[in-house]
Amino acid sequence: MLFKLKPLAGLVMLCAGLNIATAHAGTVTTDGQDLVINTHSGLELKTTDDAFSFKISGKIQYDMVAFSGLAAASQNKHFASSSDAFVRRGHLNFEGTAFTDWSYGVRVNYNGLEDGTDVDRVWIARDFDGIGKFTLGKFGVNYGLENATSSSWITAAELPAMYDLLSGGDDTDFGLNFTRSGDNYSLMAQVATQGDKPDDGNSDIYGYTLRATWAPILQPDQILHLGIDYHDSNPRNNETKIRSRFGVRSDADDRMRFADIENTSSDNEFALEAAWQYQSLRLQSEYYARQVHGQQDGDDAHVKLNGYYAQISYLIGSQRGYDAGEGKWKAPKDFGTFEPFIRYERTSIDANKAASQKNIDSNIDGVLAVDRNQKHNIDAFTVGVNYFVNKNVRVTLDYLTYKISNIDTSKNIDGRSVKDSSDAVQLRLQYAF
Repeated sequence: MLFKLKPLAGLVMLCAGLNIATAHAGTVTTDGQDLVINTHSGLELKTTDDAFSFKISGKIQYDMVAFSGLAAASQNKHFASSSDAFVRRGHLNFEGTAFTDWSYGVRVNYNGLEDGTDVDRVWIARDFDGIGKFTLGKFGVNYGLENATSSSWITAAELPAMYDLLSGGDDTDFGLNFTRSGDNYSLMAQVATQGDKPDDGNSDIYGYTLRATWAPILQPDQILHLGIDYHDSNPRNNETKIRSRFGVRSDADDRMRFADIENTSSDNEFALEAAWQYQSLRLQSEYYARQVHGQQDGDDAHVKLNGYYAQISYLIGSQRGYDAGEGKWKAPKDFGTFEPFIRYERTSIDANKAASQKNIDSNIDGVLAVDRNQKHNIDAFTVGVNYFVNKNVRVTLDYLTYKISNIDTSKNIDGRSVKDSSDAVQLRLQYAF
């Protein structure tokens, strides 16, 4: 049925419709510019010429995790089997367009493990035909293939550890981002601050980020993705920490902290991306390297990191969508499908004694290196399965294990032997709208 309404009346209907959970998709027209209400993904109101729009969307991710070993170092019974349940993410997004070429967005974020509830993204953008898109404000950045993919559609429950150990993919506190894309490529350049300030100054520190992706094969049943990323933090005597959870989150939030440079003078990194999808089969790998130099308590301090991951997944009876304009994976093309996956990660962290940490666990004393002048090698393995129930509901179950070299397991904490490895089983229930 078609309703004739003034635009203002249409907006009133939209507000009233927020309380109707069973609303059906439909079209609302007006005596002036036609309006369309879309409930296919979130709730969107737009004009039929797409010049103006407003959309509400979001997600809730609820995690249950059972873990032991290093990830449980600071539990009441150190290193023993533990379990937690928590809200991993809660996002509410408000986005829209104005006058065709302008767009804007605000995101309310809940993260019970870190900052509680806050507004973590506020941005405006302008698309210049034939040139590209400029975004100004506080926003997320597409850096690395798995990190560029929405957390709703990443392969495992958590990203590979490389994204903890790199800084280029961190959300901006304020910045300017430029993107340009074609049928099978994307280019990005960014100048932004993450809110860091030098110890001896008051001005924000702005870093530089670049990314380029190319899909030389872009066919309905086959995609080949290649990409390269670069980031320079442009430090000015600010502090740099090298640490990771290695994919295991808990209420205590134990993180392994390998290096800390108090006065950083240089910090740069790069990453390489490669992925191939043929029908249901998807192969993906990324490699990275990072170097940080500076001073720690008056001594020269430096740390070198490098590593990679390789993963394979098979989306039974379907395949992943792909966005060539942003160089990332999207939701499956069909739902009611299962996706088993396997991932192996290898990480090497080489810090000199001035930069390396005496206590590696960020929450408790007693997890020590055998030799602070020697590197840490980390091997991690994840196996799991996704069940994409429908476009809103996803269930992920995975098992993760990792082992860190150069940890002194001859020590104990309150009578319990220090461990150099961790195991975890994670279950995630997601509702996205």
